[in-house]
Formats: sequence, C-alpha cells, structure tokens
Amino acid sequence: MQFIEVGSELTGVEVGRGARGPVVGRLHKALFALGVVISSYQVRTLPRGTVERMILERHDGGAITGELGELTRAAVLPIALDTTGI
Repeated sequence: MQFIEVGSELTGVEVGRGARGPVVGRLHKALFALGVVISSYQVRTLPRGTVERMILERHDGGAITGELGELTRAAVLPIALDTTGI
C-alpha cells in the first residue's frame, strides 16, 4: 500500500492485494463519510493479485491537506491492510 502525495496534499492511494477481492467499495464508503470522493479508479492484474489505484479529492473539489489528510489516511489504512476481508 502506498499513499500518493504532491507536497503536503494527499492525492491518492495505491493498494496491492493478493487473491482477495477489491477494496474500492469499502474505501468508497469510509471516504464518503469524510467528504472525500474517488475521482479516478484503475485496477491492474498481476500474476500474484491486483493493484488498485484511486485518485482522491474532496467532495467540493478542494485539496486533501492537514487534518482531513490525516483522517483520510486513518480511514484507508485498516481497510487496505485487512487480510481477513473480501
């Protein structure tokens, strides 16, 4: 898992997973509660799983910085690192 940043702005997240299902649905729900939306989504299949890349932005189109950036990271981490989920 990797956060994508431009300076102090959180712009996206990339999640690599084995044979487990995609995380985009669960992340969408958690992020939406914070006012963050997934503006772009890509998935690549690899021999050992998938890599999902999600570009994030605030619902109002603004940058994800400061406290919102920290809250977003805190919401993403447990979902992206969950090895028991789908």
